[in-house]
Amino acid sequence: MSYVNKHLARTLEQQHKRSVRGLFLKIQDLNNDCTLLRKRLEPHIDLTVYTNAIDYVNQFVSHTTILNLKFITNTQNLEVVVLHSLLLVHIIENEDAYSFKHEHTLLQEYIHEIFALNDHAKTLYTNHQEKMLHYMESQPT
Repeated sequence: MSYVNKHLARTLEQQHKRSVRGLFLKIQDLNNDCTLLRKRLEPHIDLTVYTNAIDYVNQFVSHTTILNLKFITNTQNLEVVVLHSLLLVHIIENEDAYSFKHEHTLLQEYIHEIFALNDHAKTLYTNHQEKMLHYMESQPT
């Protein structure tokens, strides 16, 4: 009887590890998608206009910046992917909407996928959206 319990516990633990690993890989894929989208936008925008938004996001990125995203602690971090998407929303909303219609559609798909990751993602997004706006308003121009 104890063999069955040990086997069941081990099986459940392995299943949980695969599920968690899958979540982190999905976060990493979304971060990569956001990076590719930002790189598509960069030739057409002036990033210096978005310095305050970038500075806010960089507060939550370890050992690098959002513009040069490295390290697994960043690329597989839910908070970083939420902030990455917020930065992209801010950029696209402040540019000519017609010029980036396709990018806006892609970004909305990414945000929908981020919200589907877990229940915490949407709350995190909303909280950071408010904090980012407050941060940018408090910075000198």
